[in-house]
Amino acid sequence: MRAANSLSVRYAKNYWLGERRSEELSWKGKTLLRSLRAPTVRDWQLTGLGLLVFAVTAVPLGFMTGVYRWAPDSDLGGLLRVALIALIAPAILEELVFRGPLVWLQSKRGTAPAWAIGLSLMAFIAWHPLNTVLLMPQAADLFTDWRFLVSAAWLGVIATILVLRTKSIWTAIVFHWVVVVGWKAFLGAPSFL
Repeated sequence: MRAANSLSVRYAKNYWLGERRSEELSWKGKTLLRSLRAPTVRDWQLTGLGLLVFAVTAVPLGFMTGVYRWAPDSDLGGLLRVALIALIAPAILEELVFRGPLVWLQSKRGTAPAWAIGLSLMAFIAWHPLNTVLLMPQAADLFTDWRFLVSAAWLGVIATILVLRTKSIWTAIVFHWVVVVGWKAFLGAPSFL
């Protein structure tokens, strides 16, 4: 009992003084590091398959509903700028916020619970209309349009499957990034994006 008590006092002292040692790295920290691992070739193949599934399902639906239109952007400099910006936001930031916790839960429990998966998807969809209030009022017409939200939901479903199958956030980040850049490059995304 005395040894355990001494250990907890020493841990508390180290914690409050900010002297946490590397062996005390929490499972949360270890999970974050694991989720940032480089995807395998198989993981990238699954990402390619996810892009293909999105292309053959969401794109035709987007054309039918008017969310997408064939409008290749010939401004290469503008596309490069969009590609760089889109890598940070939405790809990296949204995937870390909405899919990152699933990797964390999956690592801790072996699988992410269904409620967490559902909450992640609902939060991702709800984020887009909320985004128009907080950051992008010029996107209100688009980000509150049910047709866009269906496409965003499908993107979220595929990104979630990629994260759960590969246990790496990078597959979802790349998937999200390619979809956004493809929309901007070929499918008539608004100029404010």
